[in-house]
Amino acid sequence: MDFRLMNPIFFGPLPMAFLTLTLGWAGLPARGATTAPAPPPAVSSSPIEVARSLGNAFAAIAEKVSPAVVVINVIRGTSGAEPFGFNPEEQPPDPFEFFHRGPRHLPTPQPYERESQGSGFIVRSDGYIYTNNHVIQGADKIKVKLKDGRTFDGQIVGVPDEKTDVAVIRIVAKDLPTVEMGDSDAIRPGEWTIAIGAPFNLDYSVTAGVLSGKYRDQLRATVYEEYLQTQATINPGNSGGPLLDIDGRVIGINTIIRTRPGGFNFYNANVGFAIPIKLAQKIGNLLITKGKVERPWIGIGIQTLSDAAELKTRTKGVEKGVVVLTLNPDTPSYDSGLEPGDVITAVDGVAVSSARDLQKQILEKKIGQVVRLSVVRDGAPLSVAVKTGLQPSTQQVAARGTPPPAPSEQPFGITVQPLTRELIEQFSLTEKQGLLVMDVEEESPAARAGMMPGMVIRQVDGKKVLTAQALKEALKQADPRRGAMIQITKDGIRSFVILKTRPTTQPEGN
Repeated sequence: MDFRLMNPIFFGPLPMAFLTLTLGWAGLPARGATTAPAPPPAVSSSPIEVARSLGNAFAAIAEKVSPAVVVINVIRGTSGAEPFGFNPEEQPPDPFEFFHRGPRHLPTPQPYERESQGSGFIVRSDGYIYTNNHVIQGADKIKVKLKDGRTFDGQIVGVPDEKTDVAVIRIVAKDLPTVEMGDSDAIRPGEWTIAIGAPFNLDYSVTAGVLSGKYRDQLRATVYEEYLQTQATINPGNSGGPLLDIDGRVIGINTIIRTRPGGFNFYNANVGFAIPIKLAQKIGNLLITKGKVERPWIGIGIQTLSDAAELKTRTKGVEKGVVVLTLNPDTPSYDSGLEPGDVITAVDGVAVSSARDLQKQILEKKIGQVVRLSVVRDGAPLSVAVKTGLQPSTQQVAARGTPPPAPSEQPFGITVQPLTRELIEQFSLTEKQGLLVMDVEEESPAARAGMMPGMVIRQVDGKKVLTAQALKEALKQADPRRGAMIQITKDGIRSFVILKTRPTTQPEGN
């Protein structure tokens, strides 16, 4: 029975007028027909009975699922003074905190073992368990405790995925109880959710609340984010545990919480976030079958168009899309024809309206597959083909020196010098043509736009600039309301800035 529908106002006899209006004439008996005796009126459930039924449902879910939930104890060996860790008695450094239980503080800076605790759940009867990467990261020993009291050594399966915070561990056992998977796409905000885990060493704690949001993707916790948001209370130690729907099926992996500072302590703001199980299953299956996660990519930095306030006056006619912020060197997109400031509106004909949409479309492609991007540049539609590559696990950008100031002062506070072979070699520049920014005056329009020494100016409003005079002329011709879009390269990464050629405090007029 779906207890979400058990509200007393829906029970009891309905007025005849309501039945007539609802059923229409088809609801009335035909002339001459005999009518069956009316059924006895339904008996309304009292609020207490409804609450009791809901409580029984939660209890039944806990009894059914808890045998497949595990407590994970992780031991990390270290030496010297203990670094700061997440501790319930300390204020966390960031409002979005991973919530495995923090380390125990020992009194002396001697070599010691640091212990932390998290949760997980069994997905296969032969011992495979889903949890969070941050629960088991850096572990020297993993102990897994079951509801029946048995304890096993845990082994990490494959290379845990840092970009989604999903990990798989395994214990050597057979015929284990397993969870039932739900549909994280289908659940709606407002529906019941239940969390089971081990917060603060309180094993198999059960909490309930509603799903309060979906597709939360700006928490800065991982690279790929589309979290479920829940009001079911979760705390340090719940990490890796299951988030369930009203039928007891797993819809997510509890991962982070929203906290707020309070003196020397922190307070749980009762807003938790879980990785959708649909995403977790994709990662988990790859870790079990291949031992690692390989993803396609095209190597661009992106932002949802509606969030790019500085581009609103430059993208008239384009309501939805994704702005190309940066092009990274040695990536498929670098020489593809894409330019910083382009607005991507579709991938292989499928419309994209947010950065998350674009990410999902690219991730569904195969490595080495050619994708066709629908792009708008300066109001004109274009089509750009990009061949996907293998996404690296990490990116390293070498730091390069900053050139010394030089003469040739330009308007708006920048000093430039045309690129020469000597400058390219001296500063290991990737661009072969353009203007090297030598100095940026403090509090100038260029400084406010984010320009800095070491940048190479490639274009202004789509036109190449190779001399200081060409830059001066291009900035003079720029629309003072829209500003000038300056394409730049810094440390090999192509990007853009909007240089306002009119002070922001000056009225723009009609």
